[in-house]
Amino acid sequence: MAAAKQEISDLDKSSGTISVVQELDSEQNRLGSNPISTVEDTWKPAKWRRMLAVVWDTFELPPGERQYVQRLDFFIFSYSLLSYVVKYLDQGNVSNAYVSGMQEDARNENLFTTFFNIGYLIGSFPTQVIMTRIRPSYFIPSCEVLWGILVMTLAAANNAKTIYGIRFVVGLCEATVFPGFMWILGSWYYPSQLAKRMALFECSSSAAGMFSGYIQTGAYAHMNGLYGIAGWRWAFILDGIISIPIACMGYYCLPDFPTTTQARWLNKEQRAYGVARMAKLGRKPPKKFTLQRLGGFFFSLRPWVFCIPYNIGNFGSSYSYFNLWLKATGRYSVEQINILPTAGNAISIVVTYSFSLLSDITRRRATFAFAATVIPFFTNICLAVWNISFNFKLAVNLINYAGWSYQPVLNAWASEAFQDDAEMRGLMIGMGNTINYAMNAWLPLVLFPTTEAPVYKYGYKFSAGFYGIELVSIPMFYLFVKWDHKRRGKVINKYGLAIDRDDLDYSESDTVKEIVDIEKGSHHVVTVHEI
Repeated sequence: MAAAKQEISDLDKSSGTISVVQELDSEQNRLGSNPISTVEDTWKPAKWRRMLAVVWDTFELPPGERQYVQRLDFFIFSYSLLSYVVKYLDQGNVSNAYVSGMQEDARNENLFTTFFNIGYLIGSFPTQVIMTRIRPSYFIPSCEVLWGILVMTLAAANNAKTIYGIRFVVGLCEATVFPGFMWILGSWYYPSQLAKRMALFECSSSAAGMFSGYIQTGAYAHMNGLYGIAGWRWAFILDGIISIPIACMGYYCLPDFPTTTQARWLNKEQRAYGVARMAKLGRKPPKKFTLQRLGGFFFSLRPWVFCIPYNIGNFGSSYSYFNLWLKATGRYSVEQINILPTAGNAISIVVTYSFSLLSDITRRRATFAFAATVIPFFTNICLAVWNISFNFKLAVNLINYAGWSYQPVLNAWASEAFQDDAEMRGLMIGMGNTINYAMNAWLPLVLFPTTEAPVYKYGYKFSAGFYGIELVSIPMFYLFVKWDHKRRGKVINKYGLAIDRDDLDYSESDTVKEIVDIEKGSHHVVTVHEI
């Protein structure tokens, strides 16, 4: 504290602008050690702002903070959405190309997904370790540029081995995206802002699936044979043309973390304010990551307990078999079989965002993660029974698309529960993805063999069982988090987050705050003073 001479001006109540003046005495002060940020406590948003804030939180924020969060949304959040769309655009185009001439022209077996998954499996955890040493603002866009170039080279591939090799490297590169952005988003946003953004990030994959179909259809219909190039090859060229510019945006848009950012779109005062926001929450910045800490990660209970609810629900995913049932009914045309599942995607987006929004508003992560899991548990029980009416079965299959709506809530919850270890937050999602891809390489083949479609002997029964275990694992994770905080001597701050006692918020002068002492299970009144 002595190393930093900080002068914090009051909010300009006429404009709401936040002014932070810092005199930098040392590098430690540049990183915002023990920063203090003023907040406009007297701000009272208009009624219309409070109503709109039910849907999107920035409407009711004080003007200065609103401008700051909108800046984060414009650069970090928008770029993360575009990157995730591009990721699924690449994957969707490969699947569409296979049925649009790729199988015949390249004379390959349908193993490109297998090789992609192997690359993704191998890359999920190591890429997160790499980002503890290399700035994400360099590493993630570089991986995206590389896979964009590789996707374009698929247009020139003429044999199976070439395609498999390219797909393997693309999987390695794409493994950075999901856990990397979960880590970054969890490092910049308040608890009331986090889950809904993680939900929209994950929902963007549905939009990518739609665009992929449009691109493949357009390329095949209008460009097939142009300059002697097949339509499916043109789709990969167009994919790269879209992907590479978006990837290059990342070098400018990604800000790394609040204490390490060099983003040009944040000035000195905004960077200081960003550090102060996270310090108020008690969210720890990244630290030097050593082999000792890496070993400590694997011996810690935290990632292993987290991976139980993170992975079990993914093992139970069964919505992708809906179109096989539609085809088996003989009631629908090919166009209808392709269109009907999009209704399930729409339901998924609405349900996922709703649960995430409610968890942000109420701060009851466990409650809404549990409620979101009840839906696929019920739908898979119905599908396991199977002998239900046609209309009910159709409805159940559509609702089953909401089966992963618990995941953004769980990811936001884990970002807050383990906010004292920045590297842990990134690595545990990378570890969870590794487990997912390892299991999904063989489990669906056993539970949902194509020879049994659409009536599976074990598939939906096991899916219901996995979601049943998920319903047990969520309260278990809740109890573990409480126990973990207690043994570490944490206290609860005014945001409902567990922090070290030394990190209590001292930014408000002569204020009395009531905190919950987890260690003793009793309430204490603590007086804190302006420093």
